[in-house]
Amino acid sequence: MVVRRFLPIASAILVLASASGFAVADEPSKLDAPAAFERLKSLVGTWEQREGENVYVITYRLTANGSAIVETYGPGTSFEMLTVYHLDGDQLRATHYCAAGNQPRLVLDQKASSPEALVFAFDGGTNFDPATDMHMHDGRILLHDADSITGEWTGYMDGKPSGTHSFVLSRVKD
Repeated sequence: MVVRRFLPIASAILVLASASGFAVADEPSKLDAPAAFERLKSLVGTWEQREGENVYVITYRLTANGSAIVETYGPGTSFEMLTVYHLDGDQLRATHYCAAGNQPRLVLDQKASSPEALVFAFDGGTNFDPATDMHMHDGRILLHDADSITGEWTGYMDGKPSGTHSFVLSRVKD
């Protein structure tokens, strides 16, 4: 009898908790492709990672009337590489033009992404065999605040992860 009286009260508490956000605290907030593209646009500028006397630079710039973002690793160096991000319908896509001579394609994993973490998954590529050749396979851009981000990119070799490269970057003030 006590259980029957308590059941409607417990149900009401669960409904209220869900409506207030408590019950979904473990679920990350989702991010659709246009919102993720806008987050990437906020990165336009120059970023660097300093390790002693070594400085690693990445730049972001808009191109094609704001419809694409070009990320340049090591601009002007012999190891310069590009990643171009663009919207394709309801998806955010990226093509990485690697110093290894291949071009992995990535797509935003909208379910795994949030406003603080853009997660990209492998979606094919050109000039390599993903089952055997080295290539960038997936990655994340962690947006800490307006002046601090982390890039984490996982390489694959022989069809399995071969290491993750992390870049902790700070915005260069003009």
